[in-house]
Amino acid sequence: MKVVTLGTGGAIPTVKRALPATALIREGKMFLFDCGEGTQLQMRRAGIGFGRLATIFISHLHGDHLAGLPGLLMTMSLLSRDKPLQIIGPPGLKRFVKVTKETFRFHSEYELTVQEIEGGRVDQGPGYLVEACPMDHSIFALGYALVEEDRPGEFDLKRALKLGVPEGPLFGQLQRGKSVSLADGRVIQPHLVLGRSRKGRKFVHALDTRPCPAVVGLAEDADLLVHDAMFAQEMAEDARQMGHSTASGAARVAKEAGVRQLLLSHISQRYKDEQVLLQEAQLVFPQTVVARDLMSVQVPLRR
Repeated sequence: MKVVTLGTGGAIPTVKRALPATALIREGKMFLFDCGEGTQLQMRRAGIGFGRLATIFISHLHGDHLAGLPGLLMTMSLLSRDKPLQIIGPPGLKRFVKVTKETFRFHSEYELTVQEIEGGRVDQGPGYLVEACPMDHSIFALGYALVEEDRPGEFDLKRALKLGVPEGPLFGQLQRGKSVSLADGRVIQPHLVLGRSRKGRKFVHALDTRPCPAVVGLAEDADLLVHDAMFAQEMAEDARQMGHSTASGAARVAKEAGVRQLLLSHISQRYKDEQVLLQEAQLVFPQTVVARDLMSVQVPLRR
């Protein structure tokens, strides 16, 4: 699993920071969380292309989080995309996409579906599911969590050989959690040769929001949390009024949720040097990084 921060700014793009967009690539499939203006150009700069993109998740209907959709949809149409694409987001998203297609007068040969949601389980596929919950912003906004299924435990080679399982395809079946039949008629169950199951990975995207219990719950035990950190603590009141978080507020969410790593994003243009944000957050939660445009973060499998 790899996360690429395509756009890490908030509200107004700068030379250093494009508007919000985060790509997650897992087993050859790409998911996009938010789609700020110029996202398709950032995808080219990151070298991740468009062909693997399967689903776009929109957090809310503020322009800096979805103004890149028209350009991205047109680009894929001009590139003769033929794979289905789904867009998931809050109520009002269908109208936005409909008006976009009518206004820009482009016809997509690929199947394009738009799903409006308010929370709960919103998507799933082989080995994963995506959950959403309402956050605490100035308008209705959704946080998302991509959660992998647990993986089978580690394979005990010596135990398998002792049980008489021949090396080859049967090993693979047992590792995938399937029982196998031996030539002598015995059936070997996976639990006989596998250790404890290993938890799958969890990625959480929470832009824009004030720190809130809903996001803490969504992010519980996450491997990577991308969280709103628009302001430093000196602007805590501005953050509260505008429905955003400070860096230290994001760190408190990460600490309470027990996440493994926090990635601060949606950074205000006022911060030319983000060290103040990093220092404030690390005082609360040391495993914090300030996101930069086109940063790539690996999310390793759990042992």
